[in-house]
Amino acid sequence: MKILVASPQGWATEALCGLLARLDPGCEVEVLHDIPSLLSLPPATSSGTPDLVLVDVDAASADSSATIRGFLRKFPGARILALGSRLDDAFVEMALEAGALGYLPKSHSEAVALCVLRLLLSGGAYRPYLPSKTKTDAQPNTSGAIDETATPNAPEPLRDYGLSERQIEVLSLASQGKSNLAIAKHLGIAEGTVKLHMSAIFKALNVQNRSEAVLLASRLQSVNFRQIKEAEGGAMDLDWLLPHMTHRRLPRDTIIFRKGDTGEELLYLQRGSIRLEEIGAEITAGTMFGEIGIFSPFHERTSTAVCTSDVDLFTLTSNQVKRLYLLNPQFALFVVHLIAKRLMADRARTI
Repeated sequence: MKILVASPQGWATEALCGLLARLDPGCEVEVLHDIPSLLSLPPATSSGTPDLVLVDVDAASADSSATIRGFLRKFPGARILALGSRLDDAFVEMALEAGALGYLPKSHSEAVALCVLRLLLSGGAYRPYLPSKTKTDAQPNTSGAIDETATPNAPEPLRDYGLSERQIEVLSLASQGKSNLAIAKHLGIAEGTVKLHMSAIFKALNVQNRSEAVLLASRLQSVNFRQIKEAEGGAMDLDWLLPHMTHRRLPRDTIIFRKGDTGEELLYLQRGSIRLEEIGAEITAGTMFGEIGIFSPFHERTSTAVCTSDVDLFTLTSNQVKRLYLLNPQFALFVVHLIAKRLMADRARTI
């Protein structure tokens, strides 16, 4: 499988390449930053044509539709997926009319983005549901097409599909990219029970597989609101994050970082306790910390962290955090609320 990514240098492009590695570790990914230079060259031969071209239309120096048509001329037969931050229907319509087989909003979660990529590679097309839709009788079906018999601008609650509260919960977790086993652990039920719920969900939503269910769920407000509430409440399940993290075991009295050090890691305390010396705060198991040093303007630690017991830590590098921040909107919201809570706590201590 050959995939061409036409996108400027930056965290978003690096995040996208990381996502493609998850799609298929064996796929050949080429990244192109200079779009005009490539489009000025003669059309590629069939052997040089990628299977999929991802075009960042935000970075198009000229008309976005002209850029998409240019890639179609350059790579006849390639499937084009437009990537963009705009969420208005007119812009999406422009990209599709220019020849793109799908439009992937950059705000989509990693799990949904993977489903969209698999859909296009399997021969499908994708058009996102946009709340700004004003056209009467327009709502997408599971493949992204428009169902002219549907009610406009109103993604129905999942209960209207006949799903139980538990099935809504299972689908919400599946939409975050969790496996059946991870869902079972999160809910405290058997994996076999999750499989039964998923089968019932497929039947109720009239979809064939998990990817179609996730794409449909991504358009439903009841799923999005549930994920927003989890992130805002600080109760985000980090099981999906642990595979990206590095484990570190440290003995009591170890200094993890000092005030003024460069913030190069986000840390999650799995076991033990840590004291922040300058403010006298105690970090307990199950807490994520170190985000201020990554996102503050000068990237400096604001306190010294010392182990008050033997600890088990999981860490993400600054680069990993920024990549995941771009790939997972729920994680991004969680981090924003975490930073806000820290700042409010600091303010309270100074009053």
